[in-house]
Amino acid sequence: MPFSVNGICALLVLFAIGGTASSTFARTAETTKTWDFQGKNGTVEIVLSRFVQESGAVATGLQIYSRDGKSPRSVAEEAGFLGAVLASLPKEGISVQSLAWIQLRYNESEAIDRVASCAAGSSRWGPALRTRSIPVVYKLVTSFLNDCEAYREWDRVFAVHGLALKVAGVEEVIMERFSKTTANCPPHADCRRLIVPADAFVQMNIERIPQRDAQDPK
Repeated sequence: MPFSVNGICALLVLFAIGGTASSTFARTAETTKTWDFQGKNGTVEIVLSRFVQESGAVATGLQIYSRDGKSPRSVAEEAGFLGAVLASLPKEGISVQSLAWIQLRYNESEAIDRVASCAAGSSRWGPALRTRSIPVVYKLVTSFLNDCEAYREWDRVFAVHGLALKVAGVEEVIMERFSKTTANCPPHADCRRLIVPADAFVQMNIERIPQRDAQDPK
């Protein structure tokens, strides 16, 4: 299968806010602040960065990754870390509402299991893999991340601030056998030889929740 990478590249994968990969999204990146949190499997870093677009507009967002670049992380742990970061942003002179994106390396066990179960139960996953088309497969991985609420704990943290998360796209997807995850195989699914997404670079967009829905977080 063509869905793998040789080694681990830098986390900074530039996407347009609309969700497609773009080398013109940013020409310069400024790290404003870095938070270090001690997770169960190692240090998790959350970096506040600003990208300057060609138009001169500034897009502010967060990057999340393991200090060593490979240790598995936890969605639930990171929800607490993100809550602390969002609470501290006003002290840095940054409005939480100004955040536009999150970039991360997808390797949290909860997210992997949720997407694996979603893929196993999807009638579209097998045919998509057989196309051997990266755009087709990556689009479906993106939909699984959203539809299966892979980062639901993060969603709750951002909903408190009137914000919602939506995965815009993925890059450099790595597959592994379903059997290597801790996910439950859905009823009537054949997971014996199934491969599922187990690693990727992910771009999330941060969107404002319409006022009428802001009082009803997930």
